[in-house]
Amino acid sequence: PLARFSWIGACSLQPVAGGDAILHPLPRLCIRLCALQHLPSRTPLSLHREVVPSAEDLSEKSLLACPCPGASCKWEGPLEAILPHLAASHHSVVRLQGESVVFLATNVHLPGSAGWVTVQSCLGHHFVLVLEKQVRQEGHQRFLAFVLLLGTSRQAQGFSYRLLLNGKRRRLSWEATPRGVAEGPASSSLSTDSLVFDTVMAQTFTNNGSLAINVTISSS
Repeated sequence: PLARFSWIGACSLQPVAGGDAILHPLPRLCIRLCALQHLPSRTPLSLHREVVPSAEDLSEKSLLACPCPGASCKWEGPLEAILPHLAASHHSVVRLQGESVVFLATNVHLPGSAGWVTVQSCLGHHFVLVLEKQVRQEGHQRFLAFVLLLGTSRQAQGFSYRLLLNGKRRRLSWEATPRGVAEGPASSSLSTDSLVFDTVMAQTFTNNGSLAINVTISSS
């Protein structure tokens, strides 16, 4: 009788006594084995590669969360609907044009958690600039600044950004690669993926409660 096996994952073949073979599975290859009961020992084995969608391809088709920090906005939608959502539901979000802009966050000195968001359009794409103030244990506060691309993680790898804070005889600079918005703000709010500073440092660069961040985006 004809035997058929379908295996999602790569495999290696290890011959054993009697001319048979043992399949050892490895990830991401589809093997279709067709063997007759008395398969000649020299009959070639046909391997057919099956294209498996990546996690990024799947995320592009799924509903994405609003890129604004915090849990107040429960909106979800496709990638192409994020920009219209920001314009319609978050009126404080301004849109700036150009590769170098000034991201102005006001009232950063007020107590409690808060978030500031701006959209920067340049190089044929839209980027979301995020400044988030988090209240940690025992009332300790910290600021996180990062950039998201309204696109996929693969597209984001083609860009880099620089954040620059200027004060009296002081300058703070941060350079990194943006993340795709499909990864969500939570992934970029990790200390390794964003500019992190405390309230003392923020006061060094604030002017009348406003913090100006120079943002420059370039193609890698």
